[in-house]
Amino acid sequence: MDRSRRDLLTGTLGMVAAAPLATAADPAPGFLAWDFLQPGDTVAVIAPSSPPSDPERSYAAIRAYFAQSPYGLQVDIPDGLVQPTEPLHAANTASERARFIEQALHSPAKAVWAILGGGWSTELLPLLSRMRRPRQVKPLIGYSDTTSLHVFFNQAWGWPSLHGVVLGANGDILPDTSWNKTALSATLDVLTGARPWLDYALRPLNRQAAEPAILDGLRVLGGNGLLLSATQGTDDFALDTRGALVFIESVALNPGMLSRMLDGFSYSPLLRRAAAVMFGSWIETGGTPNPAEVELQFDYIQRRFANAMQALGIPVLRAQDIFGHGPVNLPLPLNTRARLELGASARLRVSANGAG
Repeated sequence: MDRSRRDLLTGTLGMVAAAPLATAADPAPGFLAWDFLQPGDTVAVIAPSSPPSDPERSYAAIRAYFAQSPYGLQVDIPDGLVQPTEPLHAANTASERARFIEQALHSPAKAVWAILGGGWSTELLPLLSRMRRPRQVKPLIGYSDTTSLHVFFNQAWGWPSLHGVVLGANGDILPDTSWNKTALSATLDVLTGARPWLDYALRPLNRQAAEPAILDGLRVLGGNGLLLSATQGTDDFALDTRGALVFIESVALNPGMLSRMLDGFSYSPLLRRAAAVMFGSWIETGGTPNPAEVELQFDYIQRRFANAMQALGIPVLRAQDIFGHGPVNLPLPLNTRARLELGASARLRVSANGAG
């Protein structure tokens, strides 16, 4: 067995062997890449959605974490970043949120990290489309409502990005108020090149996914189901999922709402053109385990959907308690090269930054 295949098939949650800090190699054909961060580089904080409940406390905790972190990175939180609005209570006005994003992208910072999800990011899409595109590709990090930004950068600019924890709702930053307990080091290992490839175990949900096969040269696209639903079918912002593994996670939706959302996906090009589908966590109430009946209904809805996709020859898999709004939310690179090995012990192997 060759080494790359052995690496793919070994390990739990698939952490490949750590590598030293590095810069990005040449991008894989058809993929852009961002440079791995080095000690002394800066991470810019953005607030594209909702505000933290106590912004100054969040700022102080974020700065304290980076000050003592062994990665040697700096953090930039600009003055005036969060100025909550009424009545919607967004982090700032739409124009100011977009301005801070553009400012971060054109600053010396090497990465852009969302402070929180929540709501209101979809209204930024027309404003993002008018931004100046930087010459240097920079990774965007975040999840939940940050999906709108992932969709834009992945689709409009062809950039890779990183679905992962936000800085203002993580146990390393605010342990007393954050239900997400995935260590920030998991994401920082990706950003700094200690983990240039990620490897995750998946569960097949239909016969197409359970039959041994390898899908190479894929890209992972997607994120929060509500945001994907809001942009599908649009002229300017719908993802082109041809040749993609579409990833869907969800929160704050009951079984009936999720069922209707998945039905809509199953009728649309978003999933009917996809190479495969992968579900992350589905959480009815953030920070709270699903009641047994709800968990049973979610499982049934996913399997019913998987059976419908079986008729189209589309594999459907589940990333069990790995990505999304549960206590565990591991980093998942989007729009980078990925390899999906189907079968009873399905695995996803994905490039961290688009190189390779």
